Amino acid sequence: MSNEQGSPRLPPHRRIVPAALTVGLVIATFYVLSIGKHFFIPLVLAVIAVYLIDIVNRLIRRISIAGRPVPNFISLILSFAIIFGLGFELINIVVHNAIHVAQVAPKYQVRLQQLQGEVFSRIGLEEPPELQQLVKAIDLRSLFSSVASAGAAVLEDVTLIFIYGLFIMLELRFVPYKVQALFPDVQQRQNAIRILRRIDRDIHTYLGVKTAVSFATALLAYILMRIVGLDFAEFWGLLIFVFHFIPTIGVIVATILPTVLAAVQFGDLGHVLVIGVGITAIAQLMGNVVEPSVMGESLNLSPLTVIIALIVWGSLWGIVGAFLCVPLTAILVIVLANFKSTRWVSIVLSKTGTIRSGGG
Repeated sequence: MSNEQGSPRLPPHRRIVPAALTVGLVIATFYVLSIGKHFFIPLVLAVIAVYLIDIVNRLIRRISIAGRPVPNFISLILSFAIIFGLGFELINIVVHNAIHVAQVAPKYQVRLQQLQGEVFSRIGLEEPPELQQLVKAIDLRSLFSSVASAGAAVLEDVTLIFIYGLFIMLELRFVPYKVQALFPDVQQRQNAIRILRRIDRDIHTYLGVKTAVSFATALLAYILMRIVGLDFAEFWGLLIFVFHFIPTIGVIVATILPTVLAAVQFGDLGHVLVIGVGITAIAQLMGNVVEPSVMGESLNLSPLTVIIALIVWGSLWGIVGAFLCVPLTAILVIVLANFKSTRWVSIVLSKTGTIRSGGG
């Protein structure tokens, strides 16, 4: 039997089997990622670290000493030391500050409930019981204890991450030989090399620009919080750095947390407005003006994609997965966008339907 266009219609079993295989493959993939998270998390962090090392290495290579660039071997050692040393120190600061915040969280939570009641009494309204239950249900101590535990787990894996990163960089030397062996045909080999280079370039651009913009956002917010005198300014600054990788949702969370702390700590509207409006203005400027002007809109994910990615990666890998969800999804979109057969997935996951590349 033929359809209206004259093309043969597949029997039901021929359509059901591929769909069932696809569903089974997705379920198996999630199962493997879940049970193997102690292997995959350090590996993913190592891959991201290798890209950051290469970005720093390229910057160092631009430095001239006596008219000559820094030798590649020396710049690689410096890049390794900068990324792993700085990363270790930043995570260490997060862990120690999260422990301190967790210790004083009950005091802040009690003060938050009192402040909430004071606000409603001043405006002459009765405090909704649902809101009271919601604030009581928020366990700040447990939340920040979980952040400290996740950071401590990453610190425990830093040696493994370093080893993975070292072997990944050693393995990169043999990629051209493997591509040549996989694609004996010259035309196919050139197409494969072009796609690999485009993927590599786009991932470099995304991670480089996103890291630089997130760092600048966190630094400006940290300076603001230090001027105001907010407690744990270093901790909030580092959280803003991480949360800036998560569009919309991350910015909202990174603004609400220090703003609530300002309300609890100072108890007056002036400090709350300075922190809340200041951090929001910094995030909006960097995220909506600076970042698009450098990287463009083509790598932006839709808000729905971000929410789904948070749920999926958070359920698989916990807090670390929630922090890694958007970089992982963005890299996946970059890779899929470079192949005709999967480019539609990148378009669906993107914010505007515009994607960067035009793969083969």
